[in-house]
Amino acid sequence: MSHPTNSAIANLVFVLSEPRSGSTVLSAMLDRRRGVISLPESSFPQVLGMVTHEERKDPRKLAALYLGSTFPPGPTPPTPLTAEDAAACMEGSDEQILINLGLALARKIGRNPGEVTTVLWKTTRTIRMNRGPLSTSGKFLVLRRNRQNVFESQFRVDFGIRNRNPWRYAVFAQSYENAFGSLPKNRTYHIDYERIPEQFADLLKFMDVKDLGEWESGSSSLDLLSQSTPWLMTVTGEFKNTDAEKRERLEPAQKRSLDRALFWTRPLRPIMGSIRDYYDRRSLGHIREDAKLHI
Repeated sequence: MSHPTNSAIANLVFVLSEPRSGSTVLSAMLDRRRGVISLPESSFPQVLGMVTHEERKDPRKLAALYLGSTFPPGPTPPTPLTAEDAAACMEGSDEQILINLGLALARKIGRNPGEVTTVLWKTTRTIRMNRGPLSTSGKFLVLRRNRQNVFESQFRVDFGIRNRNPWRYAVFAQSYENAFGSLPKNRTYHIDYERIPEQFADLLKFMDVKDLGEWESGSSSLDLLSQSTPWLMTVTGEFKNTDAEKRERLEPAQKRSLDRALFWTRPLRPIMGSIRDYYDRRSLGHIREDAKLHI
């Protein structure tokens, strides 16, 4: 397979948020815009900034790291790109590699890669490990959601079990805010989940995405994944805001405890980087183990 040709005008955009903040909804909305291609959720942009010299010079190992860092992990990663597809993209700078993967995905799902102007990476799990994204000229979208909604969602997903304690969740949230604070202000756009519809036009302008309507051909990678991941079907359609109703699921005592925990942990935000670094390094270790399945 030949290497994808880099689009001279393609740019990178990274979507960052706490997990369960609506980043899949936002990515799906952007992915429908003609010119934008959104890859499945992955920590690969961050991992790419942490690779060893040996890994960097071996396209197969980089491809394995891409597959191992795509969420959720497993022997069959939720991405249309095969190991061979990914290996063909692993040439050049971090920015070139990340754009090449987007163009390869466009080709794979039936979109014209020559029309791609923006490659979108939703990457929400290793955000302090940001050497790779910061080395590019990419822009950052920081999505926030009402903390009561994010906390309530911890009770509805298996990986949220530990964050069902208000104080533990508050520390988790402040560690993410610490990571957001390290992003360059002139390349960062902040979004509120409940205001996505009214902010959307301004967001596209920030991303330099022209109003060309929606893609007329090809399938979204998120739509393809929803065929095997049913819950995605509820978040890849039109934007629906039911956050107020979801907040009512929390007991008043839970809301008070959460607000109290967030208030008292807020002053600790500047020193939360070490906590986020610790969990990101652990994630990197898991990714390297998962990558072994694909070599």
